[in-house]
Amino acid sequence: MGHSRIGTLPATKKWREVVSLIANGANEARIADAVMVAAAKTLARVRDDAGFREAMRLVMQLALAGSSQNPGIELAAAGLSLSENSSQVDMVLAIGDEYDRRIEATRQRSDFSEVASAALVGAVTELFNKREPNQKSLFESSKEDVTSALQQLKQPKNFGEFFRGFVGGITNGLLQNFLSRTNGTHLGEGKRFATTNQERQFEHAMKRHCWEASKIVEKFATDWIHKYRDRRPGDISREKAEGFGWVAFRKMTLELGKRAQ
Repeated sequence: MGHSRIGTLPATKKWREVVSLIANGANEARIADAVMVAAAKTLARVRDDAGFREAMRLVMQLALAGSSQNPGIELAAAGLSLSENSSQVDMVLAIGDEYDRRIEATRQRSDFSEVASAALVGAVTELFNKREPNQKSLFESSKEDVTSALQQLKQPKNFGEFFRGFVGGITNGLLQNFLSRTNGTHLGEGKRFATTNQERQFEHAMKRHCWEASKIVEKFATDWIHKYRDRRPGDISREKAEGFGWVAFRKMTLELGKRAQ
């Protein structure tokens, strides 16, 4: 990743093992771990990827906005200005646009950038969906609804859940990105996936597996943000955000390995 696309799967022994596991009907836990092992060198460069850095910076800026007495000011400082008529859908779109703008400025767009963008938008959408039954829809919501939803992140537990969704989404996106290079060769009569429905079921199982494994990230993020706010209230530097994100990502990959065993 980084400055280049993933492309086709390399013809290495580890990647051939991934293909063999899929063909022989291995479950999602074994396949997920095998992909992570095969892609270890590529994934090790994630920390230096512009997409990773910008995603972590935006995550922390949203967390800071949620903790602020005036979230609108923090959002504007992050390039996410709100009008009185801005809905939660408008904010989701604005976050995606701002992330894209930052990546374009670095001139380092990569596959990881695309995966991180989808994971960030997905995590924010899920946060906004956690509303009372009698509240307005995402389209009908107002600026006040946006800031109120973001203020959920003031609670460490809520931030942990939000960040879990983000990391789980990234991990699943990366796995699906790699596997998309080979799944097509396993589709058809007499193959691993006899129908496209079976292939979709496998993709859903992989997504569920990533979500279950990301539980470890939720606890880590909850504890980290709680301790950080107690010791150093205020802004979270880019370096701290990136370091926190990298440790969380490493915890996620190690957890996938443990579950495969």
